[in-house]
Amino acid sequence: MPNKKTNNIYQMKTFIITILLAVAATTSWAQTKVKGHIINERGESIEYVSIGFDEDSVGVVSDAKGHFELIIPQGRRNDLSFTHVSYQTKEVPYQKYANGRELTVVLTEKLVELAEVTIGKHSKSKTIASKALSGPTTSIRGKGKPNSIEWGPVFKSKRNYAVSDILLTIKSSSFQWCVLSFNIYKIQGNRFVNILNKPIYYRLDKPCGKQRIAIQPEETIMLKGKQKYYISVSVVDSDRYGILEMQSQFKTSYARSLAKGKKRKLPVAPAIVIKGYEAE
Repeated sequence: MPNKKTNNIYQMKTFIITILLAVAATTSWAQTKVKGHIINERGESIEYVSIGFDEDSVGVVSDAKGHFELIIPQGRRNDLSFTHVSYQTKEVPYQKYANGRELTVVLTEKLVELAEVTIGKHSKSKTIASKALSGPTTSIRGKGKPNSIEWGPVFKSKRNYAVSDILLTIKSSSFQWCVLSFNIYKIQGNRFVNILNKPIYYRLDKPCGKQRIAIQPEETIMLKGKQKYYISVSVVDSDRYGILEMQSQFKTSYARSLAKGKKRKLPVAPAIVIKGYEAE
């Protein structure tokens, strides 16, 4: 027969297990699971929308068909923010997402005013960002979702320029396929304000060795003289976990959560080259 000491140990183990189960149940109950679909006013799905709370580690990026799923820890009761370059930011209040029901979030397109640009007849494309010393190989790792990181250098435009080319040297990619996203932000104090009207995407369709990506933006992107900017690259979608290796440069940069902007300052940046025509 079990003695008194054995019974006490058994009771203590049972008590500890009960407490652990209660804590687990409480934690699970405290979390809020939010899932849904993001569309525009025509009912079309919107790809790669940033979802979360400003300057917070909680956030995700929707997939290519606008679907998302987010686990919100206990204590977060702020409005949930949905942002995309081409659409007005939408705030969903806590009372609407707290019940766990699937959301349909409708975003409204931005009204875009096209910039009027005058370029001299004999103007040649120039490198806008200042040159820097080459650094070691840098890389972005992951699946491209749901917590994508964007990374890139800070630079100052000396004069007014219209961007003509965005160049990036890739040393290798192990993704079977992946979608790269490029963003350009104007830096205003501690804020990063996206100046694009349309997303800039580039798809790599297979694993590759060294190559140079050259992108000519569809829209007119104006950079103002003496203004500080931040340009970034990120992997927003992919088939599976992979590694994108890039040429780097010794230059001030930021690694930044694409979901809602939590950032970290670094001394090395992917060597993204920007070219453009001087504008009046």
